[in-house]
Amino acid sequence: MVKSGLEEKPDSHDIPRVSQYRLAAHLGSALVLYCASVWTSLSLLLPQHKLPETRQLLWLRRCAHGTAGLVFLTALSGAFVAGLDAGLVYNSFPKMGESWIPEDLFTFSPILRNVFENPTMVQFDHRILGITSVTAVTVLYFLSRRMPLPRRTKMAAATLLALAYTQVGLGISTLLMYVPTPLAATHQSGSLALLSVALWLMSELRRVPK
Repeated sequence: MVKSGLEEKPDSHDIPRVSQYRLAAHLGSALVLYCASVWTSLSLLLPQHKLPETRQLLWLRRCAHGTAGLVFLTALSGAFVAGLDAGLVYNSFPKMGESWIPEDLFTFSPILRNVFENPTMVQFDHRILGITSVTAVTVLYFLSRRMPLPRRTKMAAATLLALAYTQVGLGISTLLMYVPTPLAATHQSGSLALLSVALWLMSELRRVPK
């Protein structure tokens, strides 16, 4: 991956650069492999709950799947943030500089190129995905509180909520402190922990085969 992804910039031969596309592909494949391993382990180690198949449970299960997908996508977008050093573009929160929506979101042409190559757009997308993810986790938590679920399932939902807000705090701190390596690494590790607990909650809510 490293050999194929390294790029040489004419203005910075002394600084190795890695293609954000290959970095994202490498991270994405690693996350898929990790998720498959965690899911298999959870299926083998934790006994399944025989939950009544109600409309509420079906809705909660779908929300859990969607939330896990959002967490995965947010973690994957972090690869583009890292590959483009997008964390150093706007080091303020909640605004980006002096505005909520910066003017240089669509500086590249065609427009779709901005999503993957414009550092401003990449940071903006990561912010939106992060906020959407923590909102989804919060909604999921309160939905779970309204249902008669097993204690272990409620514990998974509460852990997911706590980790989500911790991850948001780490992300904001990393941004405001101009991306110190230890804090950035902790933020990256936090995304993996958050994804793991999202899978745990999905496992708790999975349908028991007849």
